[in-house]
Amino acid sequence: MTVTCILLAAMSFSDVAALTRTEAAHADDVCATGVVTQVVGWRSASGIFADVADPNGRGIYFSGETQRTPTAHIDGADSFRLGDVIEVKGVATPLAFAPGIKASSIKIVGRLPLPPFAEKTLFDMRGGRLDNARVRMSGVLAGVMSVESSRLDPNARIVQLTLNTDEGRFVAHVPGTVDEWRPLLDAEVEVSGCAMSSFSVRAEFRGVQLEVASPDDVVVTKAAPGSPFDREATSVADLMAYSPVPRDAHARKVRGVVTYSEQAFCYIQDGEHGLKVSGENAHGFRPGDVVEAVGFPLVVDRMSELRCMAARKTGSASLPEPFEGYTLADYARWMYYANAGAMVDIEWRRVAFSARVIRVDERDGAAELILADGSVTSRVRFNGPVPEFLSDAERLHPLVRVCAVAELSVSDATTDDRMPVLRGISFAAASPDDITFVPDAEWRACLRETYSRNAAWVAVVFLLALTGGGVWSILCTRRERGRIAAITAERKRMAADLHDTIEQNLAGAKMLMESSLSIAPDVPPAVAEAVKGAAAILAHAKSEIRATIFNLRCDEMFDRRPEDVFREMMRHLDRGKVNARCRLRGLPDHLPGAFFSDLIGIVQEATTNALKHGRAKNIVLVSDPLTGDGKRGFVLRVLNDGAPFDAAAALGPESGHFGLAGMRERAKRNGMRISWGTKDKWTSVKVEVAAI
Repeated sequence: MTVTCILLAAMSFSDVAALTRTEAAHADDVCATGVVTQVVGWRSASGIFADVADPNGRGIYFSGETQRTPTAHIDGADSFRLGDVIEVKGVATPLAFAPGIKASSIKIVGRLPLPPFAEKTLFDMRGGRLDNARVRMSGVLAGVMSVESSRLDPNARIVQLTLNTDEGRFVAHVPGTVDEWRPLLDAEVEVSGCAMSSFSVRAEFRGVQLEVASPDDVVVTKAAPGSPFDREATSVADLMAYSPVPRDAHARKVRGVVTYSEQAFCYIQDGEHGLKVSGENAHGFRPGDVVEAVGFPLVVDRMSELRCMAARKTGSASLPEPFEGYTLADYARWMYYANAGAMVDIEWRRVAFSARVIRVDERDGAAELILADGSVTSRVRFNGPVPEFLSDAERLHPLVRVCAVAELSVSDATTDDRMPVLRGISFAAASPDDITFVPDAEWRACLRETYSRNAAWVAVVFLLALTGGGVWSILCTRRERGRIAAITAERKRMAADLHDTIEQNLAGAKMLMESSLSIAPDVPPAVAEAVKGAAAILAHAKSEIRATIFNLRCDEMFDRRPEDVFREMMRHLDRGKVNARCRLRGLPDHLPGAFFSDLIGIVQEATTNALKHGRAKNIVLVSDPLTGDGKRGFVLRVLNDGAPFDAAAALGPESGHFGLAGMRERAKRNGMRISWGTKDKWTSVKVEVAAI
């Protein structure tokens, strides 16, 4: 009883062929017998078989593997061949498009000679009516490309042939390589194989593809022309336009001027009509090249183009004058008509319009501008650098005139509207020169506003800098005055100490020595002479101490002109023993306190050395400008006619002499240059002072 139920439940070949995909998803077990019409080379134990009573009728696809794992074994031989009669057991399944069988076992039960393929047309096969049937179809070979079936079978070499017919296009998968089949382009051929429908991801019928078992199943009925260019040219306007006379499916030749070019395609224009030419032979041209292109017209994304099989340059010409008179908003509507009622053709045509740039995107040597005209926006791309006037486009929104090729994107026509609907429009410019600046009132107003805003910021920054500089100057002045006050207080303290101690002691010692001679008049002459010499030395030391005290107490010198201070210093030298004079030029009216103090110290040390060590009779203080214009620095020299002096050989701090070392230190910390020299009878100390 159980066996009887199973046999009754098992479906035959005709039962499976009558199922829909939805019914096949819920069907019972299958035990079907048929003749093999196609062996799938990239799957194990898989193929197509048809009813033994009608080998050219609609067949059924069976699969003996899942995810590259065999699920069925073959009984009777290692493999099956075309014409084998087989018994397939398994379960019905929807497969990818039409119902099929997921096989669990395959048994070869006989062999049957296959009849000739049935000649069919695309109209016969619409909607998948003859899916998996053995058919023979005629067409013109319009394309050859490699098939990615190698990912299923690394050893498989399969190409896809695209064939044109009066009713449309279909493809055929044939063993071989691209180079073997390419020479047959534009030939008329007959292709025999099993029709396996092309479908979408929702199993919706899209077209017909034939699986061809052998290259011998493709027969050339009419060879292609010797040269692709040996044919009459067709105008771009007539290439795909309506005509009551049917056109053949062969390649067409067009001529035109290249208006834009990229790596995979180019745009050409013939008179007032443009065309996109795509394919591996459609690149390498430049805007302005006159080209001949031979290829097959087709519709891609609802827009016509020429799939190129050969192209060549025949000359050069200026770019066509752009179509203009409409705004970007007009182009975005597209559905406008000329006076005669014909729709204006802007597809792939060079057009011109004006719009505002609201953004600039730049990458890898190419640029894209986002344009706006009221509420309508679009894009224009070009190769090359972005023009300078677009450097601040996102803020200024300059008005530009664009000359570029219009690129339309349309949707399918609906039932209620036979015309396609424009989904969007973009543009491709040949070069940056096709984007020109249009200075209008709005841009000028924005520019004036920008200048005003920038000027306001500059004024604010200037005032802040001025205020900051004033505050800094006040702080520096206060700090300098504080330092001068500290120096002045310390100088007064030192002057008081010198006056109250050393000067008084020197005066007392001098008086004692002078009185000792009057107390003891009978001392030997040598002793008396020595005492007088010591008294003279004490008197000279007292004079130097008094001069030092004068300088230390001269607080007002920081606020006096340097020339007046130096003249007063020369007047206080001991005129009884030296003739001091000045010749001063180029001195500034004011010097910083600390700087001036060190300069006075250098002059004082130079005059002291001239008197003490050189026994000078004449001292001259000379100043001159450092440069001829008198605007930068000065040179100060202390000249004396005393004994010649060699600064390099003079004793230093290691011998207890600190004068020259102190002068060098004062000069170094103030950026002065100091040097010593002798010329004729004059010894000089030279101090160079750069601009303060």
